[in-house]
Amino acid sequence: MQVRAILFDTQSIQRYIFSNNRLKTNIGASYIVSHVFEDVLLGEILQPGKFGLQTVDDESWKLDKDVPEDLTADCYVAYIGGGNALLLFPDQGVDYRKEIVSAFTERLLIKYPGLKTGAALGMLRLDPPEDFQASMKELYGELKNNQFSLFPLVNVMNTGLTLSCEVNGEVANAFVTNGEVANAFVTNGSLVKNGSPRFFSQEVVAKAEAADKADKVLQDEFKEVLGKYAFPKELDRLGQKETENDIAVVHIDGNNMGSRFSNCASLAARSKLSKQVADNTKTAFKQLLQHMVATYDSYSQFLELSDYVLPIRPLILGGDDITFVCNAKLALLYTKKFMEYLMDDSSGRLAIDSCAGIAIVSTSYPFFRAYELAEQLCDEAKKISRKTPGTSWLDYAILHGEQAPTIEQIRAQEYKGTLGDMHFGPYQVGGTANHHYNIDKLLQAADEIKNLPPNKYKELRSVLQHTEHDIKRFVEQLHHNGLDLPMVPGWEMYKDNLWDKTSGTYKTPFIDAIEIIDYIPPKEAR
Repeated sequence: MQVRAILFDTQSIQRYIFSNNRLKTNIGASYIVSHVFEDVLLGEILQPGKFGLQTVDDESWKLDKDVPEDLTADCYVAYIGGGNALLLFPDQGVDYRKEIVSAFTERLLIKYPGLKTGAALGMLRLDPPEDFQASMKELYGELKNNQFSLFPLVNVMNTGLTLSCEVNGEVANAFVTNGEVANAFVTNGSLVKNGSPRFFSQEVVAKAEAADKADKVLQDEFKEVLGKYAFPKELDRLGQKETENDIAVVHIDGNNMGSRFSNCASLAARSKLSKQVADNTKTAFKQLLQHMVATYDSYSQFLELSDYVLPIRPLILGGDDITFVCNAKLALLYTKKFMEYLMDDSSGRLAIDSCAGIAIVSTSYPFFRAYELAEQLCDEAKKISRKTPGTSWLDYAILHGEQAPTIEQIRAQEYKGTLGDMHFGPYQVGGTANHHYNIDKLLQAADEIKNLPPNKYKELRSVLQHTEHDIKRFVEQLHHNGLDLPMVPGWEMYKDNLWDKTSGTYKTPFIDAIEIIDYIPPKEAR
């Protein structure tokens, strides 16, 4: 059976979501991306009476039903998820697919300026399975080709005489007063501070309005766990103390998910897998919230929180691509737990091994650059995971002020010692406790190094950049003072020499352990 198809996708999602440092607009942008096909494509474009459509089946795919052998509906929604939407039409009659794409993208220019989408038109063979997989590959190939050859303009052009938006730098074409927006398609007064009217771009106003919807949806989604607790709406409400200004941007990505989807033999199988992934992600986050609520009272030892605001805010949550921002002191703990929950296959859940990148930066650091760094760190972890399929890994970086833009440059400039690499990771999450790079070993080393006088572990960090002679003298001095380095099972080789040749290069775990001392909570909060 062969049908006409439109495959939509959203492009440059991360740049659209993380285009500025206002958490409210980041939240709203994420909501727009995750709901754009349901709200606009289905809710406004694919309506009976338009484009020759009398019947639109947008429910069957949610029930894991396969496409009927005789496609009776004028339009069949095959699936929506992961930033994609697939629509099917009978292979006969007038072909309105181009008109549908045109109407959808035109509506986005008005309702959600700045959001880029792509589309591919093709024929989809639903059976046998090998033909289905081949035609899906062709459709995705066409989508990729279009992405590299078409560059749509989705914002009003700046003439040089127009005011620029203070938030994202686009044309400020929406006049926002306290409670209404003149010459805009949405109304939102939350952008105005102290009641002063201001100009913003239509894109920013749309995101700000969507943020309120996003907050309600998120609170409703997890209301059984949250109770009186709420998510922050500003970056400076993640629990930072007055003298501290660090946050963490965390990006988690499932391993080999593309292969899992491409191996699906039917649309029903793809839809089922998509929902299993989304369900497991939400269940994992629910488990993380339960841990937060249970340990919330202990946070007062090291955070400044008020009004039962949680020190975390999810920005992308639903598929295998997860991004959240949290207090820097909880980033390693939260990421580790989230990844462990994703690997849980109890109660028939789909276990997902994943990789994560954690970028610890100041609150004022450009959000998109922080996200890009988290992505790079996730890629570093994935390089290791490909060598050992079925395992989960994380990597992290702590930025102090302005540094090089890529993780390779940062490591080359800041983490190269006389003897070798001073960054020990990436680290494995889960798996066997005796694995050489298990994250629990790093946490134990950090806990034990804290028992040394602060001046000694600061001196240790400096000595690790020096020669073997300097290292030997330092270790001897420690022993003379009755002090000792951590005895972590499996890391005995580092206790006296501090360095060891692992994987062909000399590495030391102690720089990592020293750096995270300030970024791990007390044991009662773990």
